[in-house]
Amino acid sequence: MRTEVALLMPVYQDQAGLEFTLSSLPKEVPLDVVVVDDGSQPPIELPTLPSPHKGFLLRLSQNQGIEYALNHGLEWILSQGYPYVARLDAGDECLPGRFEKQLDFLKKHPEYAMVGGQVLFINEQGKEVFRERFPTEDSSIRRIMHARNCFIHPAVMIRSQVLKEVGLYSNRYKAVEDYELFFRVVRRYKVANLADTILAYRINPLGISLKKRRQQVWNRLRVMLLNFDPLLIESWLGILKNSLLLITPVWMVQALKRRLAAYRGWL
Repeated sequence: MRTEVALLMPVYQDQAGLEFTLSSLPKEVPLDVVVVDDGSQPPIELPTLPSPHKGFLLRLSQNQGIEYALNHGLEWILSQGYPYVARLDAGDECLPGRFEKQLDFLKKHPEYAMVGGQVLFINEQGKEVFRERFPTEDSSIRRIMHARNCFIHPAVMIRSQVLKEVGLYSNRYKAVEDYELFFRVVRRYKVANLADTILAYRINPLGISLKKRRQQVWNRLRVMLLNFDPLLIESWLGILKNSLLLITPVWMVQALKRRLAAYRGWL
């Protein structure tokens, strides 16, 4: 019986994180795990996967960035004819039932293109830091997407046919490539998040670099402007928030993050 779900994992310089994540994969749904080594030195090695999963390692000769690595993997996956693609990042942990629940949802709701789920955020020691509630209904998601991304990238499963129709990741929106792609999906199809918590997402306590922070905010603002709807209050709020972030000194944003982190008890 052919495996239905390809699990896409781009990796750069994180052998330990990859091994941790692969060793903890739930076994309820067979997965063909496609690992894309984005030019790591030394090269990433693919460990033996627990049954019933199979692993495939694609290598890039040099580091080219996550958008390129994701598309390299997707092109291979689409050429192999898998009907579903799921995402996962090295260092994160799928919780039991994730793939079974997402696959069951998409099979029972053929009008839906993509499904995510609820996520708990953990620190480097594996301790829970906080949980963020993501909207579950299509109507709420397509409205709130104008103010923020309603999906955690490594927690989604999407139909391959949808990617063939809307296209792959754009390299024009670095650091928010997922948000831009998901917006393309939301504009054309129904989407959902499961009410279940399906992923433990590991937080980097240092956050993104100063350079990437400004790039991320700017490109998020570009995506919001591209999809701007003057009739939605969320569009106005999203533009306002990110415009303020763009002009707020980095030290002030970092100080606020440190205070919030200390309040949450993970520093």
